[in-house]
Amino acid sequence: MYLLLEMLDFFGMYTRDKYSSYSLFVVLGFSVVASVLTKLPASRVFYKIPKKDLAFEVCIGDLLESSAPNIVISTNTTFDTDIGNGLINPDSVQGKFTAKFFGGNTEELDEQINASLEGEEFEEISSRKGKTRRYPMGTVAKVSAHGKAFYLVAMSELNADGNASTSIKDIDLALERLWEAIAVKGELGDVATAIIGTGRGRLSIPRKKVVEHIAQSFADEVNKNSFSSKLSIFVFPPDAERFNVNLFEIRDYLVQSLHA
Repeated sequence: MYLLLEMLDFFGMYTRDKYSSYSLFVVLGFSVVASVLTKLPASRVFYKIPKKDLAFEVCIGDLLESSAPNIVISTNTTFDTDIGNGLINPDSVQGKFTAKFFGGNTEELDEQINASLEGEEFEEISSRKGKTRRYPMGTVAKVSAHGKAFYLVAMSELNADGNASTSIKDIDLALERLWEAIAVKGELGDVATAIIGTGRGRLSIPRKKVVEHIAQSFADEVNKNSFSSKLSIFVFPPDAERFNVNLFEIRDYLVQSLHA
């Protein structure tokens, strides 16, 4: 700001004799505001692959508030939905999804899931609470609510105690089958997902690495079947703070590692 005033004075556009006695404070005020605004932490970053109609957005926020018409909800291979028996935590993405879009009515949700899974292979299991049909990793059930399409993808296994676990191999397989299902069952449109597997899936690798896996898997499938031109990846706000998620670092990571 001071340099700008010096330039204006040099060219006779706003000379020193016209300066207000408060001009120094105005300059200081603008400088402080500009410094604060440029240092505020980012809530979202955007990256478009050069020469491709393919863009990625990574943002800190609530996945269930996304405006995308296609939203991914991670679940287990038995597609359990019951919150009351403790298998599905009400604070998980799936638990909040059930409450927000189905009013906690798991019967209606189960009806849509069962209809979508009709014809899919499964194995009968016992000695556990909850559902007894286990589907292959990456099986997808499409449900609809409030004008949006939700894709419940099996990406974790529940043990006898109801605890979920997954691996990066399971995640990669689930993502591959997920994009294929959206390409077949969905309509052309943006897709939104959380960083799947890093919460109750107990995946231990860094979140930025999972973002890379999700983004690269999406790019690979879009190259084969153009079903979407934008993927939004949401980071749960408490996780962003707890794990010091740096969105600029994630964007740089995508720029350096993503290929299409």
